[in-house]
Amino acid sequence: MPRVGRYVRGIILTCVLLSILPSRVSAGKAHDMHVSVCELRWNEASGAFEVSIKVFIDDLERALTKDGAPGLFIGTPKEVKEADAYIARYLQKHFKISMDGTGLTAEYMGKEISEDFLAVWCYVQFSAQVSHGKKCTVSNDILLDLYEDQRNIMDLRMSKSHKDYTIFQPGQSTWSYTF
Repeated sequence: MPRVGRYVRGIILTCVLLSILPSRVSAGKAHDMHVSVCELRWNEASGAFEVSIKVFIDDLERALTKDGAPGLFIGTPKEVKEADAYIARYLQKHFKISMDGTGLTAEYMGKEISEDFLAVWCYVQFSAQVSHGKKCTVSNDILLDLYEDQRNIMDLRMSKSHKDYTIFQPGQSTWSYTF
């Protein structure tokens, strides 16, 4: 399928999933879809990969608890002051970018609770020196160890002309691009 067709199909799938997620959770039941959404943009002006990750708060807290964090109460008045530090550590462990095999350092920029209070947007930035011929590899295994049906949908913009999407799942958690 042509790249444009894959891209359009990916955007449509992302829109459909995002439109049904809040209604499935707010119906009072535990959500039975395990999905995160990620946007990755190469910002040539700042020389950084800018990453936004949207994940259900209950799933993120479950993952953080599994990694040894106490109850964090993310997005509530009882949120513990160390919540951002635990989230940053989890993202550094489960979302990585490397250039020609050398890992880039993640800088946690903060978080924002979704309007429906069910999900959280986490913001991370990776500074990088990019030049023609360099290979960028993204690894995203967020929540993949918790749920067999977990899918991490990623919308990628590596340049003005290169737009793509990919879906990470157990056994398939890396994606590569050569500048």
